[in-house]
Formats: sequence, structure tokens, C-alpha cells
Amino acid sequence: MKDQILEILSRSNVFLTGGGGVGKSYLTASIIRHYKENFKNVIILGSTGISAVSLGGVSLHSFFKFGYCKDYEELRRLDYRQKDKLSKLRNMLDVCDLLVIDEISMVSSNVMEMIRYRLLTSKFKGRVLIVGDFYQLPPVQKEQNESKLFNFLYAFNSSAWEDMKFTNVELLVSKRTNDLKFYEILSRLRVGELDDEMMAYIESLRVDAIEPDSETSVLFGRNAEAEMLNQKRLLALNAPLEISNSDVLVMDENLDKKEFEKWANTLNISRNLEMKIGAKIIFTSNKWGEYYNGEQGKIMQILKENGAISSVIVQKDSGEICEIEKCAYNFCALNLNEDEIEENVQASLYQFPFKLAYALTIHKSQGMSINSLICNINHIFAKGQLYVALSRAVNPKNLKLFYDKKSDFRQHLRKVVKIDDEVKKFYQENVFLHIKESL
Repeated sequence: MKDQILEILSRSNVFLTGGGGVGKSYLTASIIRHYKENFKNVIILGSTGISAVSLGGVSLHSFFKFGYCKDYEELRRLDYRQKDKLSKLRNMLDVCDLLVIDEISMVSSNVMEMIRYRLLTSKFKGRVLIVGDFYQLPPVQKEQNESKLFNFLYAFNSSAWEDMKFTNVELLVSKRTNDLKFYEILSRLRVGELDDEMMAYIESLRVDAIEPDSETSVLFGRNAEAEMLNQKRLLALNAPLEISNSDVLVMDENLDKKEFEKWANTLNISRNLEMKIGAKIIFTSNKWGEYYNGEQGKIMQILKENGAISSVIVQKDSGEICEIEKCAYNFCALNLNEDEIEENVQASLYQFPFKLAYALTIHKSQGMSINSLICNINHIFAKGQLYVALSRAVNPKNLKLFYDKKSDFRQHLRKVVKIDDEVKKFYQENVFLHIKESL
């Protein structure tokens, strides 16, 4: 599969898509590794801090020096004040062989136009690999009319998308679940389908109450609800409360502190992590051979040095016991050293790579594979949110839906199984190369 994508990249740009759990991130990482092993310059960008960190890249906005601009007219005005920065940026783009942008569904059409503007004002001759699923969570629209020039929400609505002439590749085989019936239901739900058979299947997952002492993770549409349940469960544990504050080590005196804080706030960690012995936790990142994003466990012991938490002993749900130390989340800038693009770590944020597992928001669960799950669908509002929630599940036997509103459950389902007509039209009207073989 990797060889197929590499062959396509040799002649065109690529849009790599597919539903949750089909292996987009794994395949992208293997492509990046191939380029680097062959001494090619790769620039890896994430539309969010989470996606940037997971692939070992930097923030898209930070790299392209977009500031707080909403469109490229504002960007051109900003550029008069940052000519030195732009000169360095162009030099890097001039030697870039592969530009990777992850979580494209969170990138608006305006930002896509701004990306093209940056590429056109450099001598960029490399390939662009864009990764994501437009059926999942859409870009945040901060204003009703974000731009005088572009009223379109999605990256594919931009003329920049058309100009880049992507070869569209869709992965179809689930790596998250082996239950074919469940995967078929999810695949149809992803594209907005909902018939009586599907409704009956989904309704069979419904529960009317969440057990007060349940340790199964609950997904919520709203952050306040998730925070409330986590605090309630933590308070119920008969053990001393411990707090791990994140540590920040600044290595570059030119660090833009506002940009750093903006990046840090998008990471899937708690800056002030509350924990107790016996608390249920969920890992929020991957570390090969140790833990994966969505894996769960229980805190068995909290170790300290000089009064501060140094490590945590966790018994994973698999039974394996491991000692977890704080992880370094690096805020990087890219620099050009002769003809080689290098990462310069400007600051590192140190925190444990887990959160309380009693409750999570659907938004922060993206990319996770969760073994046991309850989805609270009372307050689901964004397009694609129900699909994102259900597709986190590894096994439908350990998946439940909680709903206790007065309105009819099936009526509520019809309301929340919604997709954007623009997204549906995009996937229907464009040609996709479908890949069904394993990774």
C-alpha cells in the first residue's frame, strides 16, 4: 500500500482519506519515514496541536506565519511586517520534497487559499500529501461571513484545491474493529445513511442510565459535562489527591510565548493533572511498544522525588504493569541548514501522557481506539460528531449509547445523523482510488 502511494506521489499530489480507524496516520508515518530515509526534505504540518505532535510535526499556522489572519488579503498586509520571517520560510519551501498536512477536515477554504499563496510566492517544487476525512469534524467557523472573497467552509471548496490537482485515495479496511457488521453500520453512518435496520442496530446499544460506579469511559459532546463527571468520579475515590503540574523548558530566547500557549492549549493533556491511586486513566498519545492512544489502565502507585510526582505505576486493562514518566511535547520551529530542513526545539512541555478516563469530549477523542465506551448523545450538535464518537469503539459488545431526553430516540437519531451536503457532493462527484489491501 505504501508503495502505491509513493508511486502516485512521484507524479502528483495526493489526498489520503478514509473513515476512522482505517490506518491513515500509520500509512502517513510510513511514507514520511521513507522520504527521510532517502534523505528527502519533509515538512509535516498539523491543523491542530494534537495532529502536529502525533506525526512529529509543527502547527500549520505557526509554520506558514499566518498569525490571526482570516484570508490572504489580511495575510498580505501582515507580510509587510514580517519580511525576514518570510525569507526563511521561502528558503525552506524551495528545498521541500514533501509537504504533509494532517487533519485537513479542520482546515477552512480560506486557510487553503493562504497555503497556496505561500507556495506560489516561493519556488516550491515538491509534492503535497493531504490527510483527513471531511465526513468527520468540520472547520470552526468563527464568523458568519469569515471573508469577503470566500464564503466556502471546506478546503476542497477553494480554488487552491482545484489548482493542486490531487489524486484522491481512500482507505477502506478497518484496522480498529474486526466486527464486519459494526464496520458496515459505521461506514454507512459516515456518509449520512440511516435506515430502519441501522436504527434498530443502534437502538440495541441504548442504555437509559449510566451506573454511578461505572469505570467505562463516557464520551460527551460538551466539555463541561466531561469535566463534571471526571471530577465526580475522582472525588469518590478514597485516596489522597495528587496534582502534576506541567513543566516548561524554554530553549530558544526568541520563543513566541503567545504562539506557544496557543499550541499548548490544543494538546490532548491536562496542564494541571489531578490524580489518585485507583483512578482510571486513558493514554492520549502513542509510544511504540508501551501504550497507544486510547489504551486504558488504573493508577496503582504514585512515585515522588523532592515532593514532586516523578512517575506513575499503571496497570493497563491488559494486565500489564508499566511505569510512566512525563512525556516531552516539543514546540518546534523549522530551520534550513544548508539544503537540509531541521527541527529546532524552541520549548518543551513535560506532562504525563494520560488523562482521567471516566469522561472525554468527542472532539478530543479523535484518533483514539477505545475498548469499552458509552456515548452520551444528548448534546451532539456538530456534523459528523455521532460518527466520530461511535467509530472510537474497538468492539461493539463494549459500546453503549446513553440518551434520556424526552424526544423520541429514533427521531433524535435522524436529527444527529447529519452530514454536510457539500461533503457528500465532493465524495460523490470526484474519482477516488479505493485501497482495500492491508497495511
